[in-house]
Amino acid sequence: MMNNSESSHSSNSNVPNSGPIRLNAIKGYSNRQNNIIFCPPLIRSTNNNQDEPAHAVVYFGGDVQDTPEMMEENRDTKGYIKFNLDNTASILREAFPRSFIVVVRPVRMEFTTFSCFDNFVRGNNVGIPDHTPMHYALQHLEELLINITKKLKSMSDNELIQKLQTIPNSQANVDSEDMHIDILQVHDNVTPDADQMSFSCKEDSCNSLPTIASDLTPDFIPTPDLQTPPPTSTTAPSNPLDLLWWRDSINLDKANLTLMGFSKGCVVLNQFIYEFHYMKTLTPDDSSMMKLVSRIKEMYYLDGGHAGGKNTWITARSLLETLCRLGVAINVHVTPYQVQDDHRPWLRKEEKVFTDLLKRLGCNITRTLHSNDSTISNLFTHFEVLENFKKYHLLKKEQITTDEKEQNNQQPLQQQIIQKTPSIGSADLSSNSTT
Repeated sequence: MMNNSESSHSSNSNVPNSGPIRLNAIKGYSNRQNNIIFCPPLIRSTNNNQDEPAHAVVYFGGDVQDTPEMMEENRDTKGYIKFNLDNTASILREAFPRSFIVVVRPVRMEFTTFSCFDNFVRGNNVGIPDHTPMHYALQHLEELLINITKKLKSMSDNELIQKLQTIPNSQANVDSEDMHIDILQVHDNVTPDADQMSFSCKEDSCNSLPTIASDLTPDFIPTPDLQTPPPTSTTAPSNPLDLLWWRDSINLDKANLTLMGFSKGCVVLNQFIYEFHYMKTLTPDDSSMMKLVSRIKEMYYLDGGHAGGKNTWITARSLLETLCRLGVAINVHVTPYQVQDDHRPWLRKEEKVFTDLLKRLGCNITRTLHSNDSTISNLFTHFEVLENFKKYHLLKKEQITTDEKEQNNQQPLQQQIIQKTPSIGSADLSSNSTT
């Protein structure tokens, strides 16, 4: 939902609505590839300054999140299909209507459930991270943004319009009882062994589950193509080329960036912080990646968490000091599902260290706990942080807009008061002398 100013601006800009675009096997660093879900802005910018960089939001999702058709096929994940990656891209576009949206699909979905971002951070079979000072995650991100731009500019008008007019069926009917089943707890019979990069199973039923070779490197992990689903509705602008108003100006490798992780996806943001520190302190003379780093303006942590028993949040002071020096704004949004779970107390402790230390270091950080009157806390309430974050973000923007308007309205009034107030001059002195 957009605020009134944005909705009216959208209509004035006459930008037709369009669905997310799926881009397969976009090349990144070395031989790494990722599938991408992309959305152009909802609102045409009113800024006539062509030299000012555009803005892009890059999103890394959590376990369970995948394309709607993949989630529909899985008995365990279809109950959460509302939170698929296509819908998430649309949520982000409503929250950031003037921004390009880039949703990075995990290179693996282990057991069709666990998101594994091997191309960005080293991890075990279910994606529990093993952070290293350098995994070339920033280089991979930079190459992805460059090649997404190239791909979109190289596509024919007809091909791109067809993709934009295809709105996938992302709103399948959901059994309300399924929404309260915590699939990540259902999979408790699988225990990840972070040291051996393998599984140890509590039940014999695990023996039939497929495994991934422990020596498999990101360079050789195949990326399954995203299939374009049959459309459920299409847009029909008077001139289909109006859908491409943004293409000439797209240049993601020069855009200012907001990086966002939800749940498991926060491990990618953590890896970026490791690499910030590596570049700034261990290789200070290498400025090759600093152009990218300087364009990262904000990082959003949306209810970060993973199945490991530690290292969910960065707590090392030296890493957080480097992050603060970069001037990146940090936005933390959490729910009771993660930070008030007595069975996983390290989540609460680590998040508190992360947040409190950044505040003490003078970092630009905000923290929001999304809670309600209900005592229910489950995977569904965890996913709801995506919608709650959007509402919070739009309300905050609306408040800023209102404050700016009030400030602008007060300035002429202040000028009038100054002009009408007599100065301490001869007129005042003469009136005082006759008293």
